[in-house]
Amino acid sequence: MFSNKSRELPFIFLAGFLVAHSFIALHELVLWGATFRQWVLSVSPNIFFTFNFSSWIDGPFLYLFIISYFSSGFRIQKQHFWHLIPAALFLIYMWFAFWQLPIDIKNELIVSHEIAYSGHYVTVDLLNKLQRLSYILLSIYYVRVHTSISFSDWQRDWVTFILYAFGFVLLWEFLLTSLKVYDLAYSINHDWLELIGLTGYYSTFALVNLVLYVMVNAAVNAGGISKPKTIEPINMVVVEKIEQAMQQDKLYLNPVISFERLAEQLDVPVKDLSSAINRHFNINFYEYINGYRIREAKEQLLNPVNSHKTITDIFYQAGFNSKSVYNTLFKKKYNMTPSAYRKKHLSTAK
Repeated sequence: MFSNKSRELPFIFLAGFLVAHSFIALHELVLWGATFRQWVLSVSPNIFFTFNFSSWIDGPFLYLFIISYFSSGFRIQKQHFWHLIPAALFLIYMWFAFWQLPIDIKNELIVSHEIAYSGHYVTVDLLNKLQRLSYILLSIYYVRVHTSISFSDWQRDWVTFILYAFGFVLLWEFLLTSLKVYDLAYSINHDWLELIGLTGYYSTFALVNLVLYVMVNAAVNAGGISKPKTIEPINMVVVEKIEQAMQQDKLYLNPVISFERLAEQLDVPVKDLSSAINRHFNINFYEYINGYRIREAKEQLLNPVNSHKTITDIFYQAGFNSKSVYNTLFKKKYNMTPSAYRKKHLSTAK
């Protein structure tokens, strides 16, 4: 979060996701840690299950990170708070199932592990794993559908790694909870359940550290974390090549143009290309490319020769491959949709 000041909101969600995982680990320590749980029980049995609500919000945090990271102009809307409903329902469930019980009954349920292996708690836990897996699948689907062109390879790669890493962890946890459900009808040796649970804990620990490493590496690649260094002058030769490629060759019309492909086509180092765009034009690569595409789309919309063409035809010809991105950027630039813009200006011209 602190290394990405230019786009704080997505990384606040990501930080929330990681903090939620720390609370999930704390819940597991309180519930299953042989020595630690006794100390917590002596303080108050109400501490048990308090941190488990985090397992109902890590999925929403991750999903909101994905859609805000890969969406231009993302803002928190009222409908986003609906993602908190499962966590609220879980807290209500825990109130009736545990917290409102007399203290001696709560102590007995904890000491005997009866509640942890009860049918209602195991069923709710299984629903929780299904909910979290659903958010992972939604996030993977969003990345695959919405980031095919508009983002560089390293941006997609590190985010995809996070999704698959935690997807693996959740599948393992889903296996463990499924065995607990099976144990309700057919007895299973609990030593096996403990072994699977411990394996899941260590896997989570290893993957979280690996994910943190990948995130830091991605931040370095993005320029979010860097060592102090002498600022070199902007290479104006590269700037001229870029402007020629856009204004004369109109490379922005290529819907599959990417940062890496442009650097290869201009025969300039990626570092020099990034420096020229970011420092000379004070915007990133996709803002620069999409700026030309929006102007191209506007000119085509205003041209009476194109009056027979649909809005879809025009945004494809301008180099866009996503209608939603096109509409969002156009409306942000001209304060109206492309169809409204065309109707207004062509009627004025007549």
